[in-house]
Amino acid sequence: MLNKEPTVYVAKNGGVEDADKDLARSLTVWIRAIAVTTKRPTIENDAMWAKLLNYYKQRLDIYAAQIASSSELEVAAAFDGGSDGAALARELHGLSVKYEADESVAVLQDMVFAAYSLRHEPASATPAPSGRRLMNSVHFLGRLRSAYEAFKEAAIVFRTSFAKLNIVCIEAPPARLLSKSLVSKRVEALAREHEIPQPTKDELQKSLGKASELSTPCHAEMQLLIHLECSLGPSAKPFPYLGCSKKACWLCHELLSRYKDKRTDTKGFYQTRGSHGRVYPLWNITLAAYPQADHRIRLDLSASLRGIETLMFERLRTVSQDRLPAVAESSANVTVTGGALKRRALAKSRVAESTKNSKGAESQIPTLKDSVCSKTCMRIPANGEPPHLLSIKFYEHPGDLPGHEPVTFRIPDFGAFWNASNFDRAHRRVTVEAQPLAELNGEYLLYWCRSDALPPNECLMSLLGLQSLQADEHFWHGDVFITRYREDGEFEFHCEDVPRASLDNMEWIKTTIRAFWDRREPENEIRSWQKVDALNEKLSADKEIIYSKMSATEREKLKKVPGMLDFLAFISSDDGATDQRGWKGFSSDSL
Repeated sequence: MLNKEPTVYVAKNGGVEDADKDLARSLTVWIRAIAVTTKRPTIENDAMWAKLLNYYKQRLDIYAAQIASSSELEVAAAFDGGSDGAALARELHGLSVKYEADESVAVLQDMVFAAYSLRHEPASATPAPSGRRLMNSVHFLGRLRSAYEAFKEAAIVFRTSFAKLNIVCIEAPPARLLSKSLVSKRVEALAREHEIPQPTKDELQKSLGKASELSTPCHAEMQLLIHLECSLGPSAKPFPYLGCSKKACWLCHELLSRYKDKRTDTKGFYQTRGSHGRVYPLWNITLAAYPQADHRIRLDLSASLRGIETLMFERLRTVSQDRLPAVAESSANVTVTGGALKRRALAKSRVAESTKNSKGAESQIPTLKDSVCSKTCMRIPANGEPPHLLSIKFYEHPGDLPGHEPVTFRIPDFGAFWNASNFDRAHRRVTVEAQPLAELNGEYLLYWCRSDALPPNECLMSLLGLQSLQADEHFWHGDVFITRYREDGEFEFHCEDVPRASLDNMEWIKTTIRAFWDRREPENEIRSWQKVDALNEKLSADKEIIYSKMSATEREKLKKVPGMLDFLAFISSDDGATDQRGWKGFSSDSL
């Protein structure tokens, strides 16, 4: 494609964002301009460099913090003392300390330049245990400059084709949402069918998470595969490598190795860095965006998935039940390995931690303590009975409420109706205006339960003319409540009674419910919680990986910076794709 119009496709597990699209557009224009003019812009005055620096700032901050947390002596000792690297490393450390104090973009840029200059400096012949980690941080910090220079060089070397380069961001297909209870029942049925030991309740909880609704996102590798196979014409020649920021999961890797691409009819046409070996229970692949996809593609995908399913059941019948050492998935680049004794100790500590967390689970449930008032609210019963008014107690916000209510809100207690699901709550604000009765105008809150442990609200189903719901369709669960409030100019929250006239003037409620249903608000709420749960799960795993990599000295320093471990885990990502592929890139002299 280099002699025609090359296109770079970009995908993200969570879906591309506006910032990604903006950067893609800017890079396209910038690379095309260099290819046409064959002029290399000066980095200090290049707006594209400033944009790249801002886009990657959060990740660069991580590497800068890792360097600043070490001593000047440790940073210098990572490089060969007989080279210029040691002196330049000291300069880099000084810049990192300065950046830690003022977070100046100019200082960050100087750090990137210094790290870039260190890229060819030899490492110490006798590195300290932390030396390799420091070298990695330095190289990762300077890599942005290397990428910038590589972009410029590529634009000129391949100027004929890069003058027509396109960078396209692929929209991720909507994640399918499933009921956790249905998934659990399906897992149990499959285990019986294939004579595999039934997973325990704790194992299912650990694999599927705590949420009652499960999101099944399509991984970036699968987004790219489906797009390349379904969207490109037969004359297109896609490059047979999917460059990902981290190794592929086991399911993505297996599918890519089995799938026959439609152009060459070759298995394993698309390559990646390899697999980290983890199986994600909620993995998903979908052709929803391509309803007219070639039957050949559907057939090959189906055959590949059936082969994977067979392989999985074969392995499940024979695989050891011992927990295997963790394999690094993120830029922490950690693989927990060692002898059997170490693995047993690690497993024991994990069991102890799990037990400790289980015993303390009750204490994590928020408690409504400080009663504020009781107000008249509307209850829409789940069993289909007519709506009615009743008195509900309101409490001060407990601070640890696992919901989206601002801390200024007064929290209604629906425990008598929702029982254990009292805090699996969702709400929407509703502003009511221009009603026949002026007393109905005001601000209201519509509350419902997210947990499918409670039945769908039959009253609202009847209102919407629904006889039944699909297995993966989301609705308002349990009794639905409407409360009324007022916020004054100082943003103080005041509870108010729902007018009794509301029972005879419910048209605004019906209109609101229909509008929310058209906007798929119950599903939107589940999606937002699923995204938070997935991020929290990933954050916890990355924190464990990063912490296990730290030396005793680094862990002591970590105590002095509260929240740093969360920060490191939050923006960690995998690195080293080209190294893993053995690609040498452009001549280092050109960069």
